Amino acid sequence: MIQIKSLTKTYNYKKSNAFTALKDIFLTVEDGEMLAIIGKSGAGKSTLLHIIGCIDTFEKGEYTIDDIKVHKLSDRKLAKIRNEKVGIVMQDFALVEEYTVLENVKIPLYFARKKRGGSNKLALDALEKVGMKELAKNPVNKLSGGQKQRVAIARAIVNDPSFILADEPTGALDTKTSAEIMELFKSLNAEGKTVIIITHDPTVAERCKRQIEISDGKIIV
Repeated sequence: MIQIKSLTKTYNYKKSNAFTALKDIFLTVEDGEMLAIIGKSGAGKSTLLHIIGCIDTFEKGEYTIDDIKVHKLSDRKLAKIRNEKVGIVMQDFALVEEYTVLENVKIPLYFARKKRGGSNKLALDALEKVGMKELAKNPVNKLSGGQKQRVAIARAIVNDPSFILADEPTGALDTKTSAEIMELFKSLNAEGKTVIIITHDPTVAERCKRQIEISDGKIIV
């Protein structure tokens, strides 16, 4: 479970050009939820994503994942949490184009120090879940946008994270492929995965079980 209490994030903290991106945020995400976080550009969605994904820090408040107080962790322990608890899917896929599908999916396993034989099986199992196992040996730069996003999702789930965090995961895809990717997220959620999707697309948001909206750094719905 994710719990955020009274969280405030200010860029250039205590400087003359300080800007408060998030203001007194309270948010609870239960295990197994499928949540959409919506809002206009500049509303604070990306900042919240970076904090939930343990990519960025904050000045005030509390953030807890599975009873672990993230804001009190050292950089080393924070990196461990990112690798084990968080699976992130980006709009631009963030894949290594020169690597094969399998090599891309195995990247988080290197940081988790999984043995080679075990990492191959875990990566292939993840690819099977997203319908990409048959293309495991193909180079990523030969794939379509939808296929790349499926690989990115496989990489996100390969370590069996506590939750999947997706940043505009359909933003670079056509309507048909976007619908297919959303069905994939829904199927993962049906298996028990917690899914959080950052989006400005109401069609994507409507396919989630719950929606919250951010405006000017505050949750308004």
